[in-house]
Amino acid sequence: MPNGPKNKPRTPMEMIETLQSRIAAGARSYRMATVRYLMRPPLSLRPKYAAFLLDLANQSDHTAEVLGRAAERATDEQIAAVLRHHHREERNRFQLALQDLRRLGYADQLPDRQMTTGDAALRAYCTTLSYERPTAMLGVVLMILGVAGDVGSTIIRLLGVGSVPREAMRWLQVRTEEDPKALRELLQQLAELVRDPADQAAILEAAEVTGELLALGAAARPSL
Repeated sequence: MPNGPKNKPRTPMEMIETLQSRIAAGARSYRMATVRYLMRPPLSLRPKYAAFLLDLANQSDHTAEVLGRAAERATDEQIAAVLRHHHREERNRFQLALQDLRRLGYADQLPDRQMTTGDAALRAYCTTLSYERPTAMLGVVLMILGVAGDVGSTIIRLLGVGSVPREAMRWLQVRTEEDPKALRELLQQLAELVRDPADQAAILEAAEVTGELLALGAAARPSL
């Protein structure tokens, strides 16, 4: 029986264009939610920025964990290698967030933090993907790279009018500089490596869901 339209694989260019569109939409929603969070009362930006970083550190820690598991469970060695690479990169980003928190005065013990509904849902979603559809974790990584690379410059400008020291913005600076390049590289790798229609669909869905949950978490983020 011939494949129907839903089973027809997308070309590399179709995958890249579709993913870019979804990443742009996700980044726009996250940026708007984060700006509203930073601008709502109270106006002191330092504790709100610390809360933002703490949530990012927790997110990076869990993302690295699920990427490591997905790499172990991936059946394609090339996909597994890409997942392992981003597992290492996410661990580095986790350390960057912790360093910025130390520069803000949270050197000895990080404050307890209750997850928002969006953050909790994203953790649960990524955990499930890492077991059931490890290749789809690439969609999660793409959206995180796209969101982080997009939002950094906006937040840096806002924090510049507050009492946040520039040296505590290293996470933002690095991701603004490096993530757009990493995003382009991963898009190209994914488009070439993933040709199975079911895996392509799972990646597209993972990117879209991740964008929605990131924005939901950002919109509900409480200050410290």
